[in-house]
Amino acid sequence: PEEEGVVVACASIHGNTAKAAKKLVEILEAKGAENVRFFDLSRDDMAEAVASAYRYDKLVVACPTYDGNLFPCMEDYLYHLKIKNFQKRKTAIIENGSWAPMSGKLMKAAFEGMKNIDLVEPVVTIRSTMNADTVRAMEALADQLLAK
Repeated sequence: PEEEGVVVACASIHGNTAKAAKKLVEILEAKGAENVRFFDLSRDDMAEAVASAYRYDKLVVACPTYDGNLFPCMEDYLYHLKIKNFQKRKTAIIENGSWAPMSGKLMKAAFEGMKNIDLVEPVVTIRSTMNADTVRAMEALADQLLAK
């Protein structure tokens, strides 16, 4: 990584995952994180989102479960990271799913195929929309992500 910073990359269908990811950005900045970049992979430039993941030392991915899989733009993002040999990063996961959230497990599996990825716990699970419990879980996730 070129510098300290966090990329928060989300895939969002109806906006709820993006809302939670933006809240995490606020939490990270409130805890003193600098160089926090937010990308909505459904809307923002994929090449810029991929390049930023290499620029900074931390990455958070947030994605809903979509028909038992990842939302396609997140799948595409993780594919780009894998073929470009993404490695040596602290990484965190936020999943969203109403009934049977699978996206966290699928994103975790994608990162396990990459070298020296420090997967930060806990994986935060959102059940459709963010609530007070989700925010507390994201606070804990931010603490772990920013810990030296």
